Amino acid sequence: MIAEIKRTEHTLRHLTMIAEQAVEGVAVVDLNGILWFVNTVWARMHGYESSNELIGKPISVFHTEDQMKTDVLPLIEETKHRGQLEGPIEHMRRNGTVFPTQTKMTTVKDETGRTIGLVVFVTDVSASKNIEELLKQQTAGLKAADEQLQSQITERRRVENELQKYRNRLEQRTAELMAASEELQKQVTEHERVENELQEYCDSIEQQTTELAAAINKVIQFAASTPQLFCHKTQ
Repeated sequence: MIAEIKRTEHTLRHLTMIAEQAVEGVAVVDLNGILWFVNTVWARMHGYESSNELIGKPISVFHTEDQMKTDVLPLIEETKHRGQLEGPIEHMRRNGTVFPTQTKMTTVKDETGRTIGLVVFVTDVSASKNIEELLKQQTAGLKAADEQLQSQITERRRVENELQKYRNRLEQRTAELMAASEELQKQVTEHERVENELQEYCDSIEQQTTELAAAINKVIQFAASTPQLFCHKTQ
């Protein structure tokens, strides 16, 4: 009996040493939810200086009444049937503040295989939640920025399309004006040709008129100088 007690004490000390070196909060509770053991990480995680002040207290000191009803008790019952279960559960610190955890429960069995308690492993995921929330905010911000960028791209494409339509209309109008200018230039050239021909014709008429006037003047002068010639013929 003494040897068995010593072996049990040795085992408990060994297990306690392992639990104290764990980075997770570790607690052992009986089937009534009374604490048999908590490591230092568990105690400090919940705002307690020493694990000794928690031994013998119910696990409900780490949860609100609603958390016990909706999360903790159902998880305990499910763990008793399945042997092990893990899930997110909110815990409560000594000052009443609530923080998120990832909680894992494993059954403790005696030599006959009968469940006599539970080992609870708790990881404070507040930092992860904060990072997750920050990532959500950043993702939302990036999504909003992307939507704004897409809107700007759409607006830019619309403006570019409008500008292209304007350029096309301008090019068409320019082509029309160039064609009209060429036609006008042809008309001006034709008009100048007609004016030149008309001027040549006028010059020719004027020259002929001058020549005719000169001829008539010579006839008159000749007639005046030889009137008897014209008079004899008349008689």
